[in-house]
Amino acid sequence: MTTIKIELSQRSIVKAKAEIMRYRQDLEQKVELLTQRLVDEGVELAKVNVAKLGSFDTGVLEGSITGYFSPSLGTGLIKTDCYYAIYVEFGTGIRGSEASHPLSGELGYDYDVNNHGEEGWFFYNQKTGKSGWTTGMPSRAFMYETVKELEMICGKIAKEVFKS
Repeated sequence: MTTIKIELSQRSIVKAKAEIMRYRQDLEQKVELLTQRLVDEGVELAKVNVAKLGSFDTGVLEGSITGYFSPSLGTGLIKTDCYYAIYVEFGTGIRGSEASHPLSGELGYDYDVNNHGEEGWFFYNQKTGKSGWTTGMPSRAFMYETVKELEMICGKIAKEVFKS
């Protein structure tokens, strides 16, 4: 905690104002550093979670996970632009509905929208040139798990940043 002492004089008030401005700038820098550290940590956690949650990734999904911090907006973002990431995160088909994402209902995610049910469906794999059959896949909520892990370590990282 920072204490700024002032006396009832114009000189003391001007000095206190300068100290407050330095404190404010230091605080803003630390908030930016905290946000950047959380983004960096989140990117690494998300990549680990892709592998840990058994998403059977070819490297495309993991490699697409990036982070961005905008100092002007004071906002951090962890994202993927992999087109099939949503299917890994939320799952698909009857298997996805049976092992659904924790937020699927809240976010309005629909499973088995094509009414395939337990009959499943055929698909074409462009990489192998072969057809396959599936009833879907369960949710492998790598981003959801990343958020939960960041929530658990946020306080620790904040203490490190604000002590410096």
